[in-house]
Amino acid sequence: MSIAKTKRIKLFCGINVRGVLTNDHVSRKRKGLGTTVLTFNDAHKRPNPAHKQRTAIVTLETIVWLPVLAILLAAVIEMGLIMTGTMHVAAASRLGAKLAAETMGLSPATTIGTANDIKMSVDEYLQNAGYETISNGGVISAGVRLQHSVLGVDSDVSAGGTCPEFVPPDFPALPSGAVRVGVCVNVTEVSPNLLRTFGFDTTNVTIEMFTTYPYEL
Repeated sequence: MSIAKTKRIKLFCGINVRGVLTNDHVSRKRKGLGTTVLTFNDAHKRPNPAHKQRTAIVTLETIVWLPVLAILLAAVIEMGLIMTGTMHVAAASRLGAKLAAETMGLSPATTIGTANDIKMSVDEYLQNAGYETISNGGVISAGVRLQHSVLGVDSDVSAGGTCPEFVPPDFPALPSGAVRVGVCVNVTEVSPNLLRTFGFDTTNVTIEMFTTYPYEL
């Protein structure tokens, strides 16, 4: 045997092995590193207390902060839906006021019929905007209140739902020859009430929007 071969064998035989080194390990080391002296031990198999401690801390932080993040996410979604719903209810009140202002022959005798017609149009508008409720068979139901001072006589009626009365000083006096329409929708009709699980229930909260137009006929 030549001197070079003898030296190579000694190098591989001089590996300091702590643990078990299989033939596969030897072949891979021999192929990758040639005649370099290798040291193999089982230190990587020993549990690392620092690593376990870091893992435990990360797990604890996740458990503590996950509910907080869930509440914040639910609050952002809920507020966004409520703001969008408020804009749609405001648009519905403008639609109702416009219909009332353009109603021919509006008088105290026809106020209730006009209010019912406005409610149908308002419900259709909100349904087309994507709002539905399971409690009402999938059809949203808004409260509508109509007030007008046509012919010099004040009339104030409501159609469906519950809208507050137009009582000063919350509502200014209605000018002569004007109409005012209020649309009231429960918050749960426009948002899924996500915060109820965390103690913030919006079941009894109502969105109320009112619009005043001059009577045009």
